[in-house]
Amino acid sequence: MEAGGEERGLRAGIAQMLIGCFCFTGMALCAKMAHRHDPALSTFVTSAVRSWVNIAVLLWMAQGSVRLLVGDRRAALWARGVAGATALMTYFAAFTRIGVGEASFLNQTSAIWVAALAPFVLKEPTRPRIWIAVAASMVGIALLSHPRDGAGSADSVGRLYGAISGLAAAAAYLSVRRASQSNSAITIVFYFTFLAAISATLFAILSGAAWPVGAITWAFLIGTGVMATLGQVFLTRAYQLAPAAPVAAAGAAAPLLQAVAGWLCFGEVPDASGLVGMAILLCATVLLPLI
Repeated sequence: MEAGGEERGLRAGIAQMLIGCFCFTGMALCAKMAHRHDPALSTFVTSAVRSWVNIAVLLWMAQGSVRLLVGDRRAALWARGVAGATALMTYFAAFTRIGVGEASFLNQTSAIWVAALAPFVLKEPTRPRIWIAVAASMVGIALLSHPRDGAGSADSVGRLYGAISGLAAAAAYLSVRRASQSNSAITIVFYFTFLAAISATLFAILSGAAWPVGAITWAFLIGTGVMATLGQVFLTRAYQLAPAAPVAAAGAAAPLLQAVAGWLCFGEVPDASGLVGMAILLCATVLLPLI
């Protein structure tokens, strides 16, 4: 009976994660559509609107409890916020240059960076098999990051943004390990969204970015925030229901879904090396929590 309950919990957790992956794919598609509809739209504006929508939802979830939102104010909360905000803005900057699929795969390398940095930041030893996955991921990044056009300047900059987003996301996840010892998930997410909203808004103002005026663009931007919030909720529930390893493995479906969505919706077809790089990164990310 107990084994049956564990099996049901595992299936429910994986199902929640897969729903979250679809939500994050919806977030990426809404953001891409907003930029397609308004080519002059700044990624700072996209990040700001997404974050302010997140905050609105978190305020509703906290039911007015300021204490729940601010937590114990430990340094790890602020570190998670800064790193998460950096990851968010560089991710949005990346996909406007290189497409939804490649940006998502480069962002997904956060799992590899966590394995590489955990021994130094958290003093948690990384097994030799995991280092094999790390080495394989580096090969995948190299294949994915080569310029496809003659000059390759836009691609190179976009891929650099994507790589930074993965590293920054890893720093955010490592900070979560420290902050989660005495803070709720709502608290941790609030610091990320609050700092992201403030920094993205300031960057948008200082850069002179124009805020969109079209209702359709605003609808896609709000949809970006709503889908992102739903994705975070389902992801959190997944980790509450099932062990971390199979849930993390299921989470690797997100970049694959986004790559397929970019392919089908926007015709963003990677070249042969890019496809091989994506396949290697996907295998490394899926195998990482299992080994």
